[in-house]
Amino acid sequence: MKRWTNILGRSGTTLIAISLALFLVSIIPQIDLITYETSTTVSPEQVYTTGSQGLNPQQGIQLKVTVEGTLKVYLLDVGSKKPNPETGMFFADAAELQEFLDSSSNMIIWDDELDDDSFDRYYVPTRVMNATLVFRNPSSSEIAYVEFDVALKSSLAPGDKVRTIAYFAAPIGIIMAIPWLLNGWKQRKQK
Repeated sequence: MKRWTNILGRSGTTLIAISLALFLVSIIPQIDLITYETSTTVSPEQVYTTGSQGLNPQQGIQLKVTVEGTLKVYLLDVGSKKPNPETGMFFADAAELQEFLDSSSNMIIWDDELDDDSFDRYYVPTRVMNATLVFRNPSSSEIAYVEFDVALKSSLAPGDKVRTIAYFAAPIGIIMAIPWLLNGWKQRKQK
């Protein structure tokens, strides 16, 4: 029994140390790899796409968008889709975008409709992917104006996931180490 108490206790203290290390790694600030801000107009029933960006669980994308008019904003996993060489865009018009959305609805990471509004979003994927930002003007007569800031942020580890592991590992380690610590404390008292 004493042997198992020692094994569990030492395993518990190791688990506590690992959870503390993971927690410290999760609070290391992110680094901005790429940041750019731009503005553009989107004609009625047209689309505007940004270049695709490779993302992974250590690289997320932060987007700040301000819209005058009405726009639908999409972040899409374009996979291996290549941009049109003539325009450099992934979708020539709203019809081609809608065809992609209908056939690949699982590729939509998020979509929002903004009407004279702004938002700030951050996304970290769970796998390696190729993402692009798409703005679509659903209006048939009104030109929309959009300003957006895109920042590609890199972290040492996926913060939320690592922090969650640390939150669960520490209490488990404490529970495993308590009998060993109590046994050691009793042995010291007896001496």
